[in-house]
Amino acid sequence: MKRLLALLLVFAAAAAFAQNAYRWVDKNGKVHYSDEPPPPAETKSVESKRLQGSVEGGPAEYSYEARKAAEEFPVILFVAPDCGELCKEGRNLLRRRGIPFNEAGVETADEFAAFKAATALEKASVPTLVVGRKTQIGWDAELWNGLLDAAGYPAAGTRRTTEAPRK
Repeated sequence: MKRLLALLLVFAAAAAFAQNAYRWVDKNGKVHYSDEPPPPAETKSVESKRLQGSVEGGPAEYSYEARKAAEEFPVILFVAPDCGELCKEGRNLLRRRGIPFNEAGVETADEFAAFKAATALEKASVPTLVVGRKTQIGWDAELWNGLLDAAGYPAAGTRRTTEAPRK
């Protein structure tokens, strides 16, 4: 019981020291990222947004290798409602391989801004896969698998869950 209480206190203390991340644009249009608030006199705009979307599964659902790769090379799948079969095939590939990923849309201005920030592309095209800092536009199983392999993600069939495949 004492160990559990001590462990809870350690986690509570760690949470108290958590810091925010800031993104701002200076007067010259240069984008900055920092864990410290921007200097008010030098900023043109400040944002504190994160990519919105669903995270596939939870941490315990994926293999150690997949979780480790996700720490260094997070995966984002950008989709749109009219993407249809191509987005479905891309999503299924990620699920078959047991890849933890965020799925994000590109419909609203905020979603497009997040897409542009993640991909450095001026025009949205779906599906788009982002693995760490690398981007693959359009569905291509061979190229997607190559990106995932290079990032250290495990091959197909290593997902820990026993759930039935999603359709």
